Parts: sequence; structure tokens; C-alpha cells
Amino acid sequence: MLEDMLLLVFCIILAVGGVATFVWDVVSGRFFTIDGLWLTLICLTISLVFGGNVLWMIYTGELKAILHRTKDGANSPADLTS
Repeated sequence: MLEDMLLLVFCIILAVGGVATFVWDVVSGRFFTIDGLWLTLICLTISLVFGGNVLWMIYTGELKAILHRTKDGANSPADLTS
């Protein structure tokens, strides 16, 4: 359960960080340089990959299961092993 939560938080941080870097690149005016275009391409690709992982967790219901287990707590021995 802890690994799933850490993976979720890590993916959200990287997805939001990539979009934030893209926005910063556009606002600062570096978007129209070659370096800015490559930075934008890389950041949006990272956001797509890690944001896609979060969206897949939502689509498959894994996120709901993680939140349900977190709310209930890991009291049973079966929850401790998974």
C-alpha cells in the first residue's frame, strides 16, 4: 500500500512539474528558441508518461482501491502483505 501511494505521489509531482516547467518556459519567452522548444518537448513528454500512469490508475479503479485501503487502514494481515 505504501509503495502504491508513493508511486502515485511521485507520478503526480512529475506530471505537474512538467506542465509547470512548460508554462514557465512560455511565460519567460524562451519557448521560441531551440532550447526552449526542446525543453517543452521533453517536459510535455514526461508529463504525458507520468500523467498517463495516474489516469490509468483512475481508469482501472486502482486509485479508488488505494484510497479505500488508506481510509480503512491496514489492520488485517492480508493488507500488510499486499
